[in-house]
Amino acid sequence: MRPSAPTPEEQAALWADRRRCGEMDAAADQALRAWLAEAPDRARLLDAQERLLTDPALAAVSARLAAEAGRSGRVGLHPAPRLFHRWSSRLWVGGLAAAACAALAVLMWPSAPVVVEQRLEGVAGQSLQAALEDGSLIQLNGDSRVRTAFGPERRDVWLSGEGFFSVAKDAKRPFSVLTATHRITALGTRFNVDERSGGAVEVTVLEGRVEVVPLNHPERRQVLNAGRRLLSDGAAGPIQRLDADVTTPDWTEGWIDADNMSLADLLIELKRRSPGLKAELADPALSRRRISGRFAASEPQDVLATIADMQGLTLRREASGRLLIER
Repeated sequence: MRPSAPTPEEQAALWADRRRCGEMDAAADQALRAWLAEAPDRARLLDAQERLLTDPALAAVSARLAAEAGRSGRVGLHPAPRLFHRWSSRLWVGGLAAAACAALAVLMWPSAPVVVEQRLEGVAGQSLQAALEDGSLIQLNGDSRVRTAFGPERRDVWLSGEGFFSVAKDAKRPFSVLTATHRITALGTRFNVDERSGGAVEVTVLEGRVEVVPLNHPERRQVLNAGRRLLSDGAAGPIQRLDADVTTPDWTEGWIDADNMSLADLLIELKRRSPGLKAELADPALSRRRISGRFAASEPQDVLATIADMQGLTLRREASGRLLIER
């Protein structure tokens, strides 16, 4: 009988263990990014498994089993044992395997706490405002969506697109926004999270402070205070100071404030605000060009014409109605 395909939870466990044991090279980082991008909930699964691996109870079990193995003369354990190997492998060897599996089962499948879930989705051209279960407020940009899971110890929000959050204070339940590549955590604050192309995330903090953690490189965490903005692509990016008069994100007032923004990201912003907009770059290399300026999101064709003129490019409308920016 062929072994069944690994579940996303099993895959997350293996990725978490590889990261824990320092077995990630450039190829593994790229494979992990691809795996995370395949489904919006995978960042949550990886985060949960990494929290599990740092659980004090699991560390105690591991230490006890290592001590027992040392006394019995058995081999197969080392100071930082692998907790998950290949899909069909055992956790430990010899007579310790059953005890280890039982201990891990208690830790990995505890009785589920009460969790309140909500799903919200904004359509292109329209923003959506809503109150969450904990009293926090969210404003979604067009063509954006969130799923929340609020439990007794944490408040998690999975975001695809762009959202502006006013977080209700609750020191006992951290509030985290997870994208495909980052986790942004706050206790009580107002901040904006914008998914960009290539797995990058722009975070703008208007009140309080947040922690930004790239899921592939948690050691590169950065803390943002009020009045700061960060564009993170997994590396430790520069933190920018906002103008003193900025009180809300630009998109909530119908504007796109581009500050060295890539053309790829500008197209994403326009499509969020313009239902049915069909616009592309003729050459993928153009996506890396940068633009700065303040543009009215309600006039996408005028914006594209202006950008083409600024970049020495041409805007052409095809018979299908698609707008094409080309050299």
